[in-house]
Amino acid sequence: MSKAWELLVEIQWLTWWYKDSPTFVFDKFNFKLFKNDFCFILWKSWVWKTTLVKFLQRQIVPPKKMIFYKKEDIARFTDNEVQRYRRKIWVIFQDFKLIEWKTVKQNILYPLEISGHDDEKMRKKLNDILYKMDLMDKKDVLVPQLSWWEKQRVAIARALISNPEFIMADEPTWNLDRDTSQKIADLLIDLNKQWNTILFITHDLELVEYVKNKHNIKIVNL
Repeated sequence: MSKAWELLVEIQWLTWWYKDSPTFVFDKFNFKLFKNDFCFILWKSWVWKTTLVKFLQRQIVPPKKMIFYKKEDIARFTDNEVQRYRRKIWVIFQDFKLIEWKTVKQNILYPLEISGHDDEKMRKKLNDILYKMDLMDKKDVLVPQLSWWEKQRVAIARALISNPEFIMADEPTWNLDRDTSQKIADLLIDLNKQWNTILFITHDLELVEYVKNKHNIKIVNL
């Protein structure tokens, strides 16, 4: 099988509900994410979106034989396997999740520090990412001094530093103006063209149409 068509995530007939809810969150939901996909997931309910993100991060343990990462059942992962799995993905949140008292450079390198992989080779990669994200002149700036657009670019740069298997963008354009939203979309398109796999979760149909007119995408409705 070509590496470009490598299956990363597969959800098979996922059926799940919260104990205090009379309705299903997922009812026989199926999904596949392949390497180099640019996939939009459109959600109608906030609880569906939030639950899916938690499943894919293994914050919620799914039922067995329903969610697979590279054909391995994530419900069966040990604690150590969960930690290794989480280092293979990265989430770009709508509120960035940056550390306010750290500089741009320190925020980007933080995933390497917590995983014990903060080596010289990865620090060299930092300069390439700073250049790609147009952040070279901001590397020693503290987070509160950045604009929203700059903060989002830092969040994306932080995702790239650890070479994730895929990037999950969780409403990264929420409450942003149309111009800034399109800039973020353009940046993710460019990353996808460079073989980064993108899973973009949103309810913004206008943004989906914008990307669809410029790039090859997959669309899944929740």
